[in-house]
Amino acid sequence: MKVTRRTALMMALVLVLAAFTGCGQKDTLRIGTAGEGGNYNSLGHALSSTLAADPYKISTEVKTTAGSAANIRLLSKDYLELALAQSDVIDEMYNGTLETAAMKGYSAVAALYPEPVQIVVRADSPIEKVSDLVGTTVSVGEEDSGTQKNAVQILQAYGLTSNTLSVQNMTYTEAANALSDGSIDAMFCTAGAPAQVITDLAGETPVRLVSIDSRQSSLLTGSYGFYTETVIPAGTYNGQNTDVTTLAVQSVLLASNKVPQETVYAITGALFQQKAALNSAVPVEFDLQEQNATQSITIPFHAGAAQYYEECGISVDTAKE
Repeated sequence: MKVTRRTALMMALVLVLAAFTGCGQKDTLRIGTAGEGGNYNSLGHALSSTLAADPYKISTEVKTTAGSAANIRLLSKDYLELALAQSDVIDEMYNGTLETAAMKGYSAVAALYPEPVQIVVRADSPIEKVSDLVGTTVSVGEEDSGTQKNAVQILQAYGLTSNTLSVQNMTYTEAANALSDGSIDAMFCTAGAPAQVITDLAGETPVRLVSIDSRQSSLLTGSYGFYTETVIPAGTYNGQNTDVTTLAVQSVLLASNKVPQETVYAITGALFQQKAALNSAVPVEFDLQEQNATQSITIPFHAGAAQYYEECGISVDTAKE
C-alpha cells in the first residue's frame, strides 16, 4: 500500500513540475557523467532516457566530463544540475582538503553501486604486483577524475611517484587502446565490475588484473574512510582465472541544491522504480535498495531525496544551505 501511495504522489508532483517548466523555469537538467567507455556515461544516458519517459517527463541532457572531481566543480558552479561521482571524491571536495577548497551547493540523492579500482596489464606483462610498476608507463585516468585520485593514493602507498614511473592521463578508451598496442604498460580504471571497456579489451587482447597487497590495502582503508576491501571474482573478464583483491569506493548520484524538491523527489523514485532499466544499461549488477542507497555517504541529502526516504521509513540528514 505504501508503494502505491508513494507512486501516486510522485506522479502528482511530476505534474506540478511540468506546470513549473511551462512557466519559464529551467526545463532541461544537465547530467555530468564521465568519459566514453565508462559506466557513468552509459548510466547517465540510461537515466536521461528513463526520466524523459512517462510518468516522469523530466528533460535532461547528458554531459561528458572528465569524471568525479570535474562534475563536483561544475555542480558547485551551476554548470550542472545532476552528476555522478565517487564517494571519496565527494567527501574530499565537499569538506575541503589542503589541496582543495570546500565546494558546496549540491547534495546526495543515492548511492548506486560499488566501484572497484581495477589495475589492468597485458597477460604477457612481467608486472605481477603494483610495486612492479617502477619504470613503466601507466595511465591513471583523465586529469581531475576519481580514477586519478585513487591511482595516486594507491601508488603513494607503495612509495611510487611520477619520479619512479611515467604517468599518463587518458580516457578509459584511450588507455585500453594504448595497452592493447603496447604504448603503455598498465591502466587504472575505477568502475563497477565488469567495466565495459575492460570487457571489450579482454575480448581482443589477453589481459590480467593486478591485486593490491594486504599491507597497502590496510594502510589505505585505515587512512581514508571510503575504501573498502573487495574481490573481483574469477571469470569476471575473459581469461581471468583467479580472484583479484582490490579496493572499492561507492558511486553516488548528486543534485544541485537549486533543483526543486519535487523534481529530486521524482528522480529519486525513478531510480528505484525503474532500476531494472537502469541496470540493463551497464554490465554492473546492482539491485538498488532504499536502505543501501543511503549508506557510505558523508554529505547531506537533497530535501527531495530525504522526502522519498522518509516515506520508506529511513531518516537522512539534509542540506542546510
